[in-house]
Amino acid sequence: MFTNMENVTESQRHDNSTIDAAYNSTSEPNDFEELEEIGEYLWRILSPVIFIVGITGNIIIIIVLKKMNFKRKPPYMFLFVLSLFDMTVLCVGLSQYWVQNTFHFNLRLTGQAGCKISLFVIYWSMQCSSWILVCVVFERFLKIRFPLRYMRIVTIRKCVCLIILVMVILSGIDMHLLITNGIKTDGNETECTSLNKRYLQYDEYVFIWIDFTFLSALPFLLMISMNVVMIRVLRQSRQFRRNTVQNSTTTNRMNRFDRRLTIMLLVTSIYFLSTTAPIAVYFIVDSYVDVKSKYMQAVKDLIWASFYLFQFTNYAMNFILYNLSNQRFRKKLLGILKFTARNISFQKGSTRSVQRGSVYSVDVTETSFGSEPEHVHQSNGSAVRSESEESY
Repeated sequence: MFTNMENVTESQRHDNSTIDAAYNSTSEPNDFEELEEIGEYLWRILSPVIFIVGITGNIIIIIVLKKMNFKRKPPYMFLFVLSLFDMTVLCVGLSQYWVQNTFHFNLRLTGQAGCKISLFVIYWSMQCSSWILVCVVFERFLKIRFPLRYMRIVTIRKCVCLIILVMVILSGIDMHLLITNGIKTDGNETECTSLNKRYLQYDEYVFIWIDFTFLSALPFLLMISMNVVMIRVLRQSRQFRRNTVQNSTTTNRMNRFDRRLTIMLLVTSIYFLSTTAPIAVYFIVDSYVDVKSKYMQAVKDLIWASFYLFQFTNYAMNFILYNLSNQRFRKKLLGILKFTARNISFQKGSTRSVQRGSVYSVDVTETSFGSEPEHVHQSNGSAVRSESEESY
């Protein structure tokens, strides 16, 4: 009898283990497929939205900057080049992943040249975008920190040379991608990846740190350091006005301007870091963590898709932040779209806008753009120079 009971027990255990194995074998692939579908849906749905907003916004920015004669003003020159790099990132990077996840066709596999150039351009343009931001913040830093020497230090010619220098240095850093990467076939799989193990070691364990440094970490450290100095200068200026300016209305207006500028400096710097750092850190972790489970690989791919899409928003936000935060840019934009009132004019000799805000998607304010003095018209008809809006 005991033998029969043992046989029944063993039979039940065998049946239970069979059921558990069958359940695990069917449930995990289902979860894996669901995660894959979620990742594909993210690319299919969000990519067109980011792409259309980004390309349309950057084209409008370029049109407005051309109307504002960007070739004569250093900060406008930087912003014009920034828009070009942002569009390059969206066209080369975002569109490629949208096509791959929507039509299951990898544009990088069309040829060796397409694979190499695509990888080089996406890394190079992202890094150039970050460093053009640094240039914009540096220009504003010089104007706020050294206002008397600003006109001698910052010229169009020097700005153009700086932009070319940034492009050349970063192209040298990424040039190896044209050599180490290409189309490689392994069995039934064809990928655009490192061509051999030695190149793979460099890309996986060396270049990822270089990319993280030049894409996110070093630009952020430079921008936040200059922003901190500028905030200190603003606070000192605010204290000086409290002791010298007797008009409480003018003082309050200047203080509100300083607070808005301080908040913009901090928020835009944090936004830059939050969009560029996660994907760079992801690639570092991915190089050191080996995932064998299909389910965990699907989880990792979903995280990659989320981080990468979030990073692409950084290159599509220019138009929104230009339009919301800068009065002069908004008036010029409305003038082009023929929605302006009759008193909006940007011809030479026209009255400049009194209040100025931020003009840059990540780190620039309108105050760094104007080189002409601003005026505040008081009730007695006398014009008083607005130190805050002109210098900052």
